[in-house]
Amino acid sequence: MAKKIKILIAIDGSKSAMAAVRYAGNFFNPQKTDVVLIHIMSNMPPAAEVLRSVASPEDTNVETEKWHRETTKHIQKKMEEAESILQSAGYDKQSINVKIQTQIKGVARDIIAESEKAYNALLVGRRGLNDPTNNIVGATAYRMMKAIEHLPVVIVGDNPDSGNVLIGFDGSENSLKAVDCVCELMPHPLRKVVLCHVSRETDHDDPDGKALARDQKKEGMNQGRNPVETVMQRAEDRLAGAGFDRSLIEKEILEGMISRAVAISKTAESRHCGSVVVGRRGLSIIRDFMMGRVTMKILHKAHTQAVWIV
Repeated sequence: MAKKIKILIAIDGSKSAMAAVRYAGNFFNPQKTDVVLIHIMSNMPPAAEVLRSVASPEDTNVETEKWHRETTKHIQKKMEEAESILQSAGYDKQSINVKIQTQIKGVARDIIAESEKAYNALLVGRRGLNDPTNNIVGATAYRMMKAIEHLPVVIVGDNPDSGNVLIGFDGSENSLKAVDCVCELMPHPLRKVVLCHVSRETDHDDPDGKALARDQKKEGMNQGRNPVETVMQRAEDRLAGAGFDRSLIEKEILEGMISRAVAISKTAESRHCGSVVVGRRGLSIIRDFMMGRVTMKILHKAHTQAVWIV
């Protein structure tokens, strides 16, 4: 029997967290996947400091205990709901493990510590229970995707389609890691995969502000296209070798775009790709290039999709 993959899903009781559960239920093969649902229980209610300033220690303890009981009951109910979603998607009860544990170092840091225990991916809802709705990504999700580099972090939007996948592909070793992640965790004979390479408008890279001649631009694009096409073919071969139908693997090279993130997001939407896979860093020598300049913009645009940061 093939080794199962192991997925960690952070649960805080929010709609986003439950969307992550539904996505996992529909995206992964339930016969080949184990799921761990984790909740980190805070030691004190959010208004603990205010409570201490207006109430006696005895009253504070009573209110804290009451809050803890109510919160535990609420999370247990949400965990039961999450288990039901997964079982309805075909997971058996033995493949689902629930962990509710008391906070040690902080919610994000405790989940990060758990993620180091031989998981294949971490799924987290875009926004937590107490995050403002106008935030691109909630505070806890942001801390985890910035800190975790040892496995893919998946920021799940509002009920993404669990079918097709787009890979943001720049030809770098890190984008090949994204391809390998898709090969390992997402193979499905009916799943379409779009390899999408985006090059920016040449004029934006002209330090003197002088537009290049059209034939110079065309020559530069052609020189950049050939190596990318070669590496894309390697990527296609890897995907086909992992079990994807070669006829469902599409290659898209977009040239002269103003924004890579916008181009990737629009392509994912037009190709009906509910999952977008991007490398943590691309060809740039700047350490946080993907996290700072591209991935955050993709997260901003792809609010109904699941963004895999590999």
